[in-house]
Amino acid sequence: MGVENETQLSAKAQETRQRIFDVAVRLFMEKGYEATTMRDIAKAADSSLGLIYRYFESKDMIVMEVYRQLIQQTTVWIEAMPSGNVAERFDTIMRQVLAEVAPYRTAWQGIFGGAMNPNSPIGVLGDGTRGLREEMGGVFLRLVMEASDAPKKSEQATALGALLYVMHLLVLLFWISDRSEGTRVTYQLLDFTKEGLSFIRGALVLPPVSKGLMRLAGIMGQVFGGVTPATPL
Repeated sequence: MGVENETQLSAKAQETRQRIFDVAVRLFMEKGYEATTMRDIAKAADSSLGLIYRYFESKDMIVMEVYRQLIQQTTVWIEAMPSGNVAERFDTIMRQVLAEVAPYRTAWQGIFGGAMNPNSPIGVLGDGTRGLREEMGGVFLRLVMEASDAPKKSEQATALGALLYVMHLLVLLFWISDRSEGTRVTYQLLDFTKEGLSFIRGALVLPPVSKGLMRLAGIMGQVFGGVTPATPL
């Protein structure tokens, strides 16, 4: 049956689905992603195994829901974000993202193993997550397009949005692996990234830099597939 569209679910069904999701994430944190079974989730949620499968056909679908909810929250943050340049907006969003996922770090550490496998249904480069990549790619394109220093050329904005999408994945991967106290090194990386983005944005007026960004976006698009929307949002 697959994952049901929430707009097609009754309020009670949406509440049930969210409850199952919350229980699953808690178990991922307590037992680890690999050690948690669908039967474990059903027992902890006080539900039948059939009901669990009605809403989530596998653990992979729950993982995809974790990322989908992050996409939705990131969109809300961007809608509420005051004007600022690209570097400032990306820095603000990533700090909000890290604050949002911090309580679930253990779960993210577990599920990222599968996410980094391109052959996994939840692989960040796999066919199964193409829709999510396109959605999150659009979110970061919007971040660029609504910035005070948004590139006037749509192809530059699209390429810059694609770069930010990839950078957000790298920051998350770095954060998951960061063992420093309070993951302070990750925030040092964000400071450096902000400075680098300011430099890149300012240098886009130079043809070699613009050409290099477009080339990089083209290369990434071949691997990530779908992170560079054909038309600006």
